[in-house]
Amino acid sequence: MDVTETEARYLKIIYRKKHEEGREVNTTGLADSLDVSPGTVTETLQKLDKKDYLNYEPYHGVKLTKIGKEKSKKLLRKHRILETFLVGLLDYKEVEACQEACTLDYHISENVINSICSLLGHPEKCPCGKYIFKNPKKS
Repeated sequence: MDVTETEARYLKIIYRKKHEEGREVNTTGLADSLDVSPGTVTETLQKLDKKDYLNYEPYHGVKLTKIGKEKSKKLLRKHRILETFLVGLLDYKEVEACQEACTLDYHISENVINSICSLLGHPEKCPCGKYIFKNPKKS
């Protein structure tokens, strides 16, 4: 079962907050980050829970499942490679590159991302200094 573009955004934010920043993830924090209502967050978290991408327990927060972590890493890999491409080859500023990558990362294929990654020499970090996950098929 795949995720919608909105659900993908949630997975990326949850992974960043929980696994890169070491912060707990709750409905209010996600609502603030995404500029949506807590009710909208709850609804989306319930959908992701049903799809087995995370475990959501009201008032206790969110925990990504194994497939949720894998999906998040794939999405973040695409995002970070796009940022690197936009900054390195198209001379975008970091903030602009991040915004553009947010609009593209969900839609771009793995094949195109792998080609861009090869073109860039398989960078290890994006312009923001975040780790670029390896292609799981090549690890």
